[in-house]
Amino acid sequence: MKRTIPILFAAMLLVQMGLSQQRCDLLFFRDTAGMGGAVQACTGQYSHVAIVESIGDTVWIIDATPQCGVARRPFVYDPSDGQPFPDVYEFVGPFDEYNVLQRARSFIGQPYDHTFRPDNGALYCSELIYECFLDDVKDKGDNHFFEAKPMNWRDADGKIPLYWKNHFQNLGIPVPEGVPGTNPTDLSRSPLLRKR
Repeated sequence: MKRTIPILFAAMLLVQMGLSQQRCDLLFFRDTAGMGGAVQACTGQYSHVAIVESIGDTVWIIDATPQCGVARRPFVYDPSDGQPFPDVYEFVGPFDEYNVLQRARSFIGQPYDHTFRPDNGALYCSELIYECFLDDVKDKGDNHFFEAKPMNWRDADGKIPLYWKNHFQNLGIPVPEGVPGTNPTDLSRSPLLRKR
């Protein structure tokens, strides 16, 4: 019963925001601790992003997390944990909603990409979004709607946070500074998205 209240609270909020009729909206989360805090220190206001799949009044998200890899799960928001409700963005251009969700489902079960590198059979949260939102009409060249950019692993002072130094040192690989990639804040700034 403890988890029922947060689920119902989240569902009511999402219904009020019109999400009960929307699929493929994106939820952008903030987190100031651990990996989330390290992501925000280097990239901006968001630490995580997930795809919404609404079926009636049931709200699911598909996302990639270090704990579960790519998974589909009920959206749970618990206001008692002190985190703000995620921001909701909608895609403003024409796209094939069915294909986006089919691609997202096809990635379920893939591991989380702790190395943050492209094309390695694993995905981090914004990489999942990048690989799901494709222009199905475009038949030549890169058909990703979102842009991959050289990644930045430095904070506002130009230093790589200790979290990332330790993370990549434990993996035995260099910090992927400048490697093409994505992050939640950059995605949120795309002209293809509009905040609800």
